[in-house]
Amino acid sequence: MSMDFLEAVEAQLIAATERGIRRRRWRWPWLMRVRLPWRAPTVGIAAGVGTALAASALAATLTLPASKPKVQATTTTAVSIPRSYTTAGPVPARFQPESFTAISEFTWWLLGTAPCGAHACTTVVQTITGGTRFTRIPGPPTTQVSNLRFADGSNGYAYGQQLWSTHDDGATWTQLHLGSSIGDLAIADGYVYAIVFDNGQARLMRSAVTADAWIQLKAVTPGALSGLWVQGTSVFIQSGSQLLVSGDQGNHFGPVGGVRDAGNCSYDGGTLALWALCSTGMAPDQVLLSTNSGNTFTAAAQVPDSPIDAFGAASGAVAVAAGQGPLFRTADGGGTWARVRAPSGDWTYVGFSDPTHGVAIGIFGSGVHQHSALYYTTDAGVSYHRVPIR
Repeated sequence: MSMDFLEAVEAQLIAATERGIRRRRWRWPWLMRVRLPWRAPTVGIAAGVGTALAASALAATLTLPASKPKVQATTTTAVSIPRSYTTAGPVPARFQPESFTAISEFTWWLLGTAPCGAHACTTVVQTITGGTRFTRIPGPPTTQVSNLRFADGSNGYAYGQQLWSTHDDGATWTQLHLGSSIGDLAIADGYVYAIVFDNGQARLMRSAVTADAWIQLKAVTPGALSGLWVQGTSVFIQSGSQLLVSGDQGNHFGPVGGVRDAGNCSYDGGTLALWALCSTGMAPDQVLLSTNSGNTFTAAAQVPDSPIDAFGAASGAVAVAAGQGPLFRTADGGGTWARVRAPSGDWTYVGFSDPTHGVAIGIFGSGVHQHSALYYTTDAGVSYHRVPIR
């Protein structure tokens, strides 16, 4: 294997995961968090042509972060109780991961909580060895974030009911006052995009990742916005029942075919092979696949054990989905689903950083023994193994 090939793979991984991962509708009772409707943002995947995918947040969101997760719109301002590990150090005992983001196969961050006295404190941990060793980095001084995305080794964002940015790998964090909450956030090609809720409406905003210089993208009318997905200069967003696409980083948008009779969709994949996970308001959820950049979608076979709480695509043929139970995988574009070699749990995030590597976050146990755990796949989701965070 030549060094040129290894360097090319590394470049693909960095490009693929710069926007983090997304996750789908959460069903938390999770660790004292409120239930949120999904996005998760996350990790994107390679398109069906084999291009490496972006992760949103490996989003979730977790927050690797099916990806993705979406925060409900609110017209009230949450009061932040600044309980957080704001200094670097070892990973606290009983750390519970909630959101995942990565910029390469080896460099990941996780946002979660860990006990500090009688409380649960916001905690951010990092690995630069692909999960063999983690350390704690300073986190934002708030409990009002549940998702994490990094664009590179310096620039990152923690979001939920609040939005915080760092431009020095967590050494310092700055709160950004864009609206009442952040519904979704994605990163690509040097820009960060966010769906910002304010006074019951959602706006699409953008900033260069190296500066907190946010502008509202006027090409999208404020309203019912969801399903934010970006790759390169392409931006997809759902406005009501219509899917809009931009090829110039959000400066201009035009409608594409989109999905029919479905709302609250989240997207993952590539510009050619684009997956959608949609809620119709009635069970079960729909998984759809477009092979023509979103102009038309074909419904996949029903995933066992719906509703679906976590979804991630590794390619135009391969995707993994789960709810409260086993993980299921398709290798034929949604034609059939088979159970994955992994434990059953309440899966909150599934995402891929390239066509073979990905992560999943699940909640296991019950009562005082309930805990979350991170799992990793190196065979495109055929099997997952647990990653000890220590």
